[in-house]
Amino acid sequence: MPVTWSRADGSMFGAQLTQIIDEHERWLAAKPGGRRANLAMLILRGVDLSNRNLSRAQLAGVDLSGAILTNCRLEGADLYGADLTDADLTQACLAGADLRGCALRGALLDRTDLRGADLRSSDMLIAVPDSGGEGEGAAEVPRSGQGIVFRQAHLGRALLVGARLSGVVMLECDITGAVLRGADLRGADLTGSVLREVDLTGADLSEANLTAARLSGALLVGARLQGARFAGADLVGVELDHCDLSEALLDEARFSRPLDSLALDMRHRVHDHERWIDSGGARGARAELEGANLDGADLRGARLSGATLRGAHLRGALLGGADLTLADLSGADLTEASLRGAVLRGATLGHARLAGADMADARLDPADILQSDGHPSGRSWPADLTGANMARASLWRAQLQYANVTGADLRGADLAQADTTGVRFADARLDGVVGLDRPELSPSARVG
Repeated sequence: MPVTWSRADGSMFGAQLTQIIDEHERWLAAKPGGRRANLAMLILRGVDLSNRNLSRAQLAGVDLSGAILTNCRLEGADLYGADLTDADLTQACLAGADLRGCALRGALLDRTDLRGADLRSSDMLIAVPDSGGEGEGAAEVPRSGQGIVFRQAHLGRALLVGARLSGVVMLECDITGAVLRGADLRGADLTGSVLREVDLTGADLSEANLTAARLSGALLVGARLQGARFAGADLVGVELDHCDLSEALLDEARFSRPLDSLALDMRHRVHDHERWIDSGGARGARAELEGANLDGADLRGARLSGATLRGAHLRGALLGGADLTLADLSGADLTEASLRGAVLRGATLGHARLAGADMADARLDPADILQSDGHPSGRSWPADLTGANMARASLWRAQLQYANVTGADLRGADLAQADTTGVRFADARLDGVVGLDRPELSPSARVG
């Protein structure tokens, strides 16, 4: 007779817990005998769930304080009100999880994936970890009753509206597209973190350390920045309306290169291209920008459909909302560029460098081919991403229908809610991809 457990006190014995998780993993794989795990309100203190898959499990109110959750998959799990105090979440995946009201004090979050997680009203910290203790790096070890340390964690698109994060330590984290409106980040350490397209409207960043942080395209409207340190930070395209920068430290901070700051010849080529588009080719000239240096350029909303940008340098460029339909960007360097909401229908991006690029809401679906009279031909041209490096790129809600990503590197990319209908994944690198429906993959796609 199997060991029983009681819901009266919420405790559970190991054999039964293992059985429930085994059944849950079968349920996830759509295998016979599978059943979704319901561990809500149970006491599982100190349990070892490393390397297990509890994605989409019901875990509301569970007590996982001190639990070992290294490499555990908790994608889309319901952890509302859960206690994760002092839990080890190293390399765990909580993408899209409901973490509202969670207790995360002292949790270890090295390389944890929290992309798209809802962390509103979570209890993350009481105080900043002090510098006491013995040995180098002792201050970075979270302990109960002290602050929380995020190190190389992924919090892209995380919902942190009004979060109480004063003194939080986020070292080299990726927070791309997170919503931190009205958040309290006083004295926070965000050294080297990526905060591209982050919404920090009305946030309090007084005395925060953003040294070498990358904030291109971020919203800091009305943010409090007294004593904030931005030494060497990337502030390209940051909206700073109603901000007082008089007491902020901006040594060697980089601001945007608006179109007007580019070389006269470059500006003329962009303007002539727009005239070429508007006149149907009768006036102006198609932009030939092969190998052009546009690093950090602010080209948001630019109309560059059909332009030639082969091998162009566009590192960190702002191309949000730009029209690049049928543009040739093969071999271009778009590392950490912002292409949020850009139109890249039928674009050629073969062997382009898009590592860390923000392509959320981008359109990469086929472009309609028009006849010479401007009428539809009934044919279309898919986007070509053959061999492109999209490691760690955000393709959240991107439209990728029928795109060719053969041989592309998508390791660690975010494809949550992306439309991948008809996408060719042959020989693509897919280790650590978030949000991809694995049964659709080509047999030659490489995972692991």
